[in-house]
Amino acid sequence: MIATNAQTVATDAGKAAATAEAAQIASVNAESAHLYSAIGYSVTAILIIVLVMVIIYLILRYRRKKKMNKKQQYTKLLNQ
Repeated sequence: MIATNAQTVATDAGKAAATAEAAQIASVNAESAHLYSAIGYSVTAILIIVLVMVIIYLILRYRRKKKMNKKQQYTKLLNQ
């Protein structure tokens, strides 16, 4: 009788430990999923900033090139 009671208590404790472990794993997975999404948002924001900077650079380079061409045309006219 004592042996069966001990065995029952041991199996119940094992089930409780498994349940607690599963709950702990689920909680850690939920936290890490939140962190991964935050990392993803940060990377996306950085990529958008870099893209905007590249676009601004290209626009400014084009305007400078256009201005230099105009200046070159004026100097050509003056030299004629």
